[in-house]
Amino acid sequence: MEPENNLSPNALLEIENRQYNETNLLYHTTAALFGLSDTMFWVLYSLYGSNAPQTQAQMSAGWCLPKQTLNSAVRGMVEQGLVMPAPGCRRGKNLSLTEAGRALAEKTVAQVIRAEKCAMQRMGLERARQNLALGAEYLHFLQEEFTQLKESQNKTENV
Repeated sequence: MEPENNLSPNALLEIENRQYNETNLLYHTTAALFGLSDTMFWVLYSLYGSNAPQTQAQMSAGWCLPKQTLNSAVRGMVEQGLVMPAPGCRRGKNLSLTEAGRALAEKTVAQVIRAEKCAMQRMGLERARQNLALGAEYLHFLQEEFTQLKESQNKTENV
C-alpha cells in the first residue's frame, strides 16, 4: 500500500513512524509466539544469521540492543545451554550457538527469515533494494538532524 502523493510532511512522518512501530510490534509478537523475549530473539537471529561467533559489543552495536539488556539475555541463554562463550576469552568474548541454540534457531529464527525472504520476493528484489537504499538515506539525514538538535540543546543548557 503506497501513500498518496499529496500527503503533507506531517502526514508522511506519522505514516513512517506508525509503520516503524508496527514492524517492531510484528517482531515482538513473533518472538513472543515462540516464547522468546525480544532480546533473546535478536541474539538468536544475529548468531544464526552470521554463522560466526560474535561479541556482545558487536551485537549491541549492530542490532541497537542496550548493553545491560543484552548481557542479561546472554547470561540467561548461557544458563539454558543455548549460547556458549568461546573458551579462554574474558571480556569481549565471542559467543556462538550451542547445538540446542541452533536447534531453537531452526524452529524460530529460520522460519522468520523464510517469511522475510518471501515478503521481499513478493515485493520484488529491485523494489526491496530501493526501499533499503531510501531507508538508509532517510536514516542518515535523520541522524544528522538529530545531531544538530543535540548540539543545539547542549548549547542552550550551557547558557
